Amino acid sequence: MSNNINILFWIKKNRANKRGQVPLMLRLTYNNERKEFSTGLAVDPEKWDSSKYKVKGKTEDATQTNKYIDEVKGKILSLFKDMLLDENVSLGLLVDKFLGRDEGNMSLLELIQYHNDNFESRIGTDFSLSTFKKYRVTFSRIKEFVQHSFSKPDLKLKELSYKFMADFEHFLKTVHHNDHNTAIKHCKNLKKIINMALLNGWIKSNPFTAFKCSYKDVDRVYLTQQELEQIENKTFSSRKLQITRDIFLFQCYTGLAFADMAKLRQEDISMGIDGGRWIITRRKKTDVRSAIPLLPKALALLDKYNAGADKPILPFYSIQKFNSYLHEIADVCGINKNITSHVGRRTFATTIALANGVSLESISKILGHTSTKITHQYAMVTDMKVSQDMQELKEKLSNNLKTASNE
Repeated sequence: MSNNINILFWIKKNRANKRGQVPLMLRLTYNNERKEFSTGLAVDPEKWDSSKYKVKGKTEDATQTNKYIDEVKGKILSLFKDMLLDENVSLGLLVDKFLGRDEGNMSLLELIQYHNDNFESRIGTDFSLSTFKKYRVTFSRIKEFVQHSFSKPDLKLKELSYKFMADFEHFLKTVHHNDHNTAIKHCKNLKKIINMALLNGWIKSNPFTAFKCSYKDVDRVYLTQQELEQIENKTFSSRKLQITRDIFLFQCYTGLAFADMAKLRQEDISMGIDGGRWIITRRKKTDVRSAIPLLPKALALLDKYNAGADKPILPFYSIQKFNSYLHEIADVCGINKNITSHVGRRTFATTIALANGVSLESISKILGHTSTKITHQYAMVTDMKVSQDMQELKEKLSNNLKTASNE
């Protein structure tokens, strides 16, 4: 058993706040095991001394931060020495004791902040930034709800009950005017975080087990073949709308999510099993492999822009501008639908693929889904598809009758 623990303070430079300050993080290493978490403090990156692990200068802020760093070191070393004496050194237990996460002592907002800090540290490896932002909104909503309903800043985990979750759902729907599915998403996020506390031994049971987080079916927007052709054949005087239209059409003919298109390079396009050009990549959101045979119209768009090897295959705007320009395109084309980046993906699944006989399993693989259950939310069985399938059935039944009468 090693008698040494490594204590390292560092700053997360890519997470600056509005004042330009960045989170001060703490990393503990013992016997090849590592734990890292936020100290809750933020510092000016220009004043951080990465060799001495201190804030430069003698201002009051610098003095207080450096004093805190020394106190943290002292507390961790004290806890570590106690564990050495007991011959029971556990880095996870040490962190729990340092953060006051003993069973029954941890608060709700501390738990969510711990979850979000851990989640944030794994962005780009295990999780996406977009999912992290959703958990951050959940934290904000819960913090507001606790103050609104209990007139205090936080609650202990042992104070939580089924009623808390039911009241939280009601708060989201009435105060924030969230629709049912948005409210349920926040409830599901909270339920997952509480399950994490249960697995870590910070609570004895999940008070929300009986609370059912069920989504309601909604009409998901996609374009019909006619609407797709309207956009495809429209001449736009504005270059920004021309480019937006092309990006959107590429989505409609590949099924790629906006984030996956933005990172696509020439190296992601290679020869597929049929000898044609395929996009072979991994989804940014799930890291699931996605293999997409390129249709002629998608190939034409690639050839149109002919991007260099180290550049995105298509010119890109931010997701906010892209969706804003899509709304303009819908208005110009007289399409009364809320067209966003998600609509392109659903249009591929429904109008391009499923309506033309591509199996749900193949669509799922192209979209990079982990199961066909998710694909059902993208590929809608249209009235036209039902009509086509029934027509085929009629023809088969008619042929069977003819065959039987001839025997």
